[in-house]
Amino acid sequence: MNQHGAAQGEQRGAQHGVAPVHGARFGALDLMQALQLGHAVAALHALGVMDALSAARLPEELACQFGLDEALLKGLLDHAARATDLVSRRGRRYRRSRAWNGEARFLVGLYGLAFGATSAQVQTLLLHPARGPALIDRQQHALAFAGHDGVRAAASLGVLPGLLRQLGLKRVLDLGCGPATLLIEMAASDPAFRGWGVEANAGMQGAARAAMRQAGVARRVRLLRGDARAIDTVLPPAVAAEVKAVVASQFVNEMFGAGTVAVVDWLRRLRQVLPGRLLVLADYCGRLGSPLPADGRLTLVHDHAQLLSGQGVPPARRHEWAALYRAAGGHLVHAMEDTQSTRFVHLVAL
Repeated sequence: MNQHGAAQGEQRGAQHGVAPVHGARFGALDLMQALQLGHAVAALHALGVMDALSAARLPEELACQFGLDEALLKGLLDHAARATDLVSRRGRRYRRSRAWNGEARFLVGLYGLAFGATSAQVQTLLLHPARGPALIDRQQHALAFAGHDGVRAAASLGVLPGLLRQLGLKRVLDLGCGPATLLIEMAASDPAFRGWGVEANAGMQGAARAAMRQAGVARRVRLLRGDARAIDTVLPPAVAAEVKAVVASQFVNEMFGAGTVAVVDWLRRLRQVLPGRLLVLADYCGRLGSPLPADGRLTLVHDHAQLLSGQGVPPARRHEWAALYRAAGGHLVHAMEDTQSTRFVHLVAL
C-alpha cells in the first residue's frame, strides 16, 4: 500500500477524533464508532453514493437516484460528515471531500468490501477458520485494484519497473499479476519487452485486458488464467523457455495460512519449471505476533485481513524469508527494504 498516503491519513484521523497511531490505543467507543462507520462508508461506496457526491447533493436526490431509504441515507451521511474527513456537510447538502481520493477508494474497497465479510464473521471464523478464503469477495478485490489511481504504490510496483530495466530484463513472467499494471508499464515504455501474467481472478483478468487494449500492448503481453501457486500446471513449456525472470508482487504473502510449508513447496515447483531464473519478490513483513514494534496501522490492518481470510501472516524478518529460499534450494542475492512500511524487494536466485 501507499505508506506515505496512509501516514497522511493517520495524521488527519488524529485531528478528527480517531485514535492516534503510535503508542495510543482505541477505546471501546472508538472501536464501535469505527466499526459502524466502516460498514456504512463501504456500503455507500459499493452503491456508488460516494462517487455521486462529487457535487453537493441533497439526501432526497441521492435516495431517489439509487433507490435508497432517504432517512437512513441521511443519517449515515450525517454521521460520516461529523466523524470522518471523507464527507462534508453544508446546510442540507453533502459532498465528498478531497480525502476521498484514489487511496481512500482502494482502502475502503479492499478492506471494507473485498475482506468485509471476514471481519463481519469473526465469531464464525474462530470456530471454523477454514471458511475464511471463501468469504473474500473476489469481484470487489478486482474492482479495488482496477479502480485505484495509486495501484502501482499499493502493489509495491514503485521500484519494480526501474529495477527490471536496470537489470536488462525484457522477458518477464508476473505471477498473480492482478490488473497487469507492471507488465503494461514495461511494455508501454519498451517495444522490445515481452511479458506474461498469470492470474486466477477473472475480474482481475478482465481489468487487465481492458487496460492492455487501452495502452496498445495487447500483442506483447499475454495473460494466462490459472493458479500461480501451481505454476507447473499453468505455464506452457514454450513460454517457460522464453521467460528470463519471474516477478511475484504481493502474491507470496497469501500462502502462509498453514505456516511456511506451502511457500517452500511453491518455490521448489518454481525452480523445477524455471531453473536458474531470477525471482524478483516484492512483499511485506508481517507484524501480528512479532516481537518487533508495529510500524503503522496499515501493516496491522493487512495482517488482520490476511489472518481472517486464511492467508496467514508472513514472516517478520529478512532472515526468515531467506531461510525459506534456502529450504527450496534457492538463495537471496540482494534485498531492498523499507523499514517504515515493512515492504521489501528480494532478488532470489532459483
